[in-house]
Amino acid sequence: MMRQALQDMRSGVVGVFALLMFKKDWRKHFDVSAEGVARSFSGVILALPAFAFLIYGVNYFYAENAAAYSSEMRFTLLDAVISWARFWLLFPVVAAGVVMVMGLKDRFASWLVVHNWTVFVLVHVQALLLALYPAGLADPGAISQAMSLYGMLRLFVHWRVAHGSMALPPVMAIVAAGIPMIIDRLILSVT
Repeated sequence: MMRQALQDMRSGVVGVFALLMFKKDWRKHFDVSAEGVARSFSGVILALPAFAFLIYGVNYFYAENAAAYSSEMRFTLLDAVISWARFWLLFPVVAAGVVMVMGLKDRFASWLVVHNWTVFVLVHVQALLLALYPAGLADPGAISQAMSLYGMLRLFVHWRVAHGSMALPPVMAIVAAGIPMIIDRLILSVT
């Protein structure tokens, strides 16, 4: 089982980068069968160490720069659990609604599998960016700029995932990708 999860992870990561580079054969890296959809959730476990490091990195950054950031911004264990659940549970629910409204139920599995492996990659990218600070390779200003750039690139990545995985025209992909992101922001603003 672990061997299959690691093979899926490797294939998914390669597929995400192939998708982002607009390679024509990116689809071969994703199993969009019912079994492939279920296996794509192995990313929940495989990305957990990077997520823990990410939470630690955020809290370390805030603590080291207490003059600029409130202690209330730090992640508690409950905050981390809620974030992790948002990453992996909110999207499938919202995406199911989006594809039903758009009449694209047959494309849900593709979108979900590609999205899951994309989240796996994005968690690692964020952890890597935050690792630059405690390693002494970036100052607070550079980290802030890197995270702002990451936020903009994340929008492109989610657009590309919707565009590629559901074969949508560019504007429709913006709408499809935007709805889960807007709902996520609304939930964040409430909590």
